[in-house]
Amino acid sequence: MISKPIQGLLFDFDGVISSVMARVIWPFFRAIKNVKPDIKREYLMERYYLATQQLLATDKIKPLYVPILVAKMLNVDQLNYFQKLRFLIQSLVMYSKSKLNVVPQEGAQETLKALREEYKMGLVTTAERKVIDIAREKIPALNDFDVIITREDCTQTKPNPEGLIKGIKGLGLHRDEILYIGDLPSDIIASQRAKIKVVSVMGEFKETARRGLEELNPNYIIPMLKDLPNLLKTIKGKK
Repeated sequence: MISKPIQGLLFDFDGVISSVMARVIWPFFRAIKNVKPDIKREYLMERYYLATQQLLATDKIKPLYVPILVAKMLNVDQLNYFQKLRFLIQSLVMYSKSKLNVVPQEGAQETLKALREEYKMGLVTTAERKVIDIAREKIPALNDFDVIITREDCTQTKPNPEGLIKGIKGLGLHRDEILYIGDLPSDIIASQRAKIKVVSVMGEFKETARRGLEELNPNYIIPMLKDLPNLLKTIKGKK
C-alpha cells in the first residue's frame, strides 16, 4: 500500500518516453539482418534483452557500453565468423548514425503534458545530456520538468540509486509521494534501493520483458507510457 497520495513522478528516458528501438536497438538488428536475413526477430529481441541486463547489472558507468554490447551480441550462435565480422563493422557504423535519433513513444508528449497538470515531474536517465537536449525539442513537455538527472550528473548508474536520490531531492517530496517509471530490471532494483515505488513499462520488449520484470516484484506493470494516467487514477481511487 502507498501510504501517501502520489504527488511526484520520476521517469526513465529510453524505453519509457523515447523509443529504445529507434535509438539503440535498430542498428544491431539491421546489421544482423543484413548478414543473416532469415534470423528471427523474437530471437534477437531476447538476445539483446539478456545482454542488456548483464551490462546493467553493475553500478559503474561503462564508457565502452556499445562495443561491449556488440561483443555480447556477437555470441549469436547462428552467425559464422565472417558474418560476425560484418555485423561488428555494420552495427558500429549504424549506431554512430542513430545514437542521437530521438523518437518519442506513442502519445509521450500528450501523456506528459496531461500529467504535468497534477504532478511534479522529473527525469532520471543514463542517457547523455546531449540526447536529452535533442529530446526537449521533440518532446516539449520535458522542458517543464522540475528536475533532470542525466549520466553526467552521476558517478554511478542504475541499479545504484544515486540518480534517483538526486531526483527525489529535486522534486522536494517525501519518498512515499513519488513513483519511478522505468522499463528495465535495473530500474526496479534502483527504486527499491532508493525506497520508492516503481512502475515497470514493458514497452517494445513486451512479453520478453514481463518475465524479467515480474521476478523483481515491481509495484505495478503497464504496457506503455500512455497507460500511466489510467494506472494513477486507479491508485488514487483506492485511497
